[in-house]
Amino acid sequence: MIVGDLVTGAAKLSEALKNLSLHWDEAKEQWQDVACRRFEEDHLAPLEPKVRLTLDAVARLADALERAQRDCS
Repeated sequence: MIVGDLVTGAAKLSEALKNLSLHWDEAKEQWQDVACRRFEEDHLAPLEPKVRLTLDAVARLADALERAQRDCS
């Protein structure tokens, strides 16, 4: 079940990133000042690549765990 938990967690993280992006786009329609740009640059812009790298790592880990489970069966 560890692999299933990893896949479920990765799916939730991916969905959360998508929701964050959608909500941020909505917020930027109303919030268009220096603080908005700074928040995006300092917090949101660095977040997406980190989450993508994490999701890639989780996928590789899930693959490795599946192989290990098959090999041990």
